[in-house]
Amino acid sequence: MSYKTLKLHMSEGSEKNFLVGIFGENFERRNLIGQALGSPGTKSDIQFYNRLDAGLGQVFCALTPIDYPDKIKPFLQTLTITNIHILVIDLKDGLNAVVGELLVGMDMFHQMFDTKPLVVIAGINEKTEWKLEEIKKQVKIILNTTSLKDANILEIKDDDKDAYEQIKKKVIEIGIEKSSLNIQEKHYTKVLIDHVFPVKGIGTVILGVVKNGTLNAGEMVELTGYDGGPSKKIIIRSIQKHDRDFKNAIEGDRVGLALKGTISPADVSRDNMIVSQGVFKRENEITATVHVNQFYKPKGGTIKPGDGSQYYALTELKISPVKLVEGTELTPGNSGEIKIILDKPLVHDGSGLKGVITELNKFENKLRIVGFFVQK
Repeated sequence: MSYKTLKLHMSEGSEKNFLVGIFGENFERRNLIGQALGSPGTKSDIQFYNRLDAGLGQVFCALTPIDYPDKIKPFLQTLTITNIHILVIDLKDGLNAVVGELLVGMDMFHQMFDTKPLVVIAGINEKTEWKLEEIKKQVKIILNTTSLKDANILEIKDDDKDAYEQIKKKVIEIGIEKSSLNIQEKHYTKVLIDHVFPVKGIGTVILGVVKNGTLNAGEMVELTGYDGGPSKKIIIRSIQKHDRDFKNAIEGDRVGLALKGTISPADVSRDNMIVSQGVFKRENEITATVHVNQFYKPKGGTIKPGDGSQYYALTELKISPVKLVEGTELTPGNSGEIKIILDKPLVHDGSGLKGVITELNKFENKLRIVGFFVQK
């Protein structure tokens, strides 16, 4: 396909955007899959891979959390940005507490946001292949205890380069199926911000992903998510995708946005979002249905609202310390109504807050994801 033809297809909106999270204990295994989907791009606590695949007429944006499992925050943020989630199991390492926590996170996001899972067993060679059938059997047993029981399982042999093309084809298949089942009119725009930096002669530039709606160059929008004050009105000076200028961006696009005005990179972080004006609401205190994951082990066996325990809530990419102040005493696998106090305000589109409750301590072979909440 020529570039001219590709641009025509893009202008007609026929290309698909695939947002893919890649998770696992072995970074090198994840990195190989990431590079099969895109060229390495922005890197901080999350590594991005981006590609406009001219041959396929498809756009890939893949992410993997570099600091996981030491830090859980980039894992949860990667889950939030993406909607296709790949779990990479290294056959040499097998199933362990890291895989367990990754599966819990993928399971919760599938339940809350209908994300799509894929399991890849990698590191298959003559020294490890004897383990393959038993590991596959164990994976299927575990998946059957979650909402991910229909996940496809693919295999990568160390000497099989074609396997990475099979993963790419499966990502396209899953993504197209998801988009065909998720056709709905969005009444607002929402852009999740992952990085921000100054550019000489241009000003503040934001990198992010359009999660809802359409964003237009020259449009006035809001920068929301500030702790101590209201949203800030900003104008989108220009939009870039794949290092080319565009007049607009649609859901699924990874974008670079130049802002018009005097806003500084120091004023913007992942706590912020770019949204349509007048839509999003702030909350400091909510009543929510809280579900505790069946595999989480609270101290004393139960979660007791009002006991002063410190947890953290993730909504979009922002994390706030929270206290569960009153309500139902909860045991793993059960739900109840609880009043939640947020140290930092979180925002929602008017339908109420929902997100993850987690611990933020370093990984010590113990599940840190407590559960999820939905505002009543």
